[in-house]
Amino acid sequence: MTLKNARLGRAENLSQDLRDSFKLPSEGLIIIESLNPDLRENIISITEEGGIREYLLKLGEFKDASLD
Repeated sequence: MTLKNARLGRAENLSQDLRDSFKLPSEGLIIIESLNPDLRENIISITEEGGIREYLLKLGEFKDASLD
């Protein structure tokens, strides 16, 4: 699936019911994503170990290239 839209947010700004349904922590950074073709929103917690880099790497294959 292709990433259509992604927004950053904070878990503490969501209702407790929403945090429970997506199994999110009570606080911390989250990504609210929409994927093609269904465009249903999914909320993912960003961990301190991998951060946003880990999230982006799981979306597809990337080439490692050096920047000069």
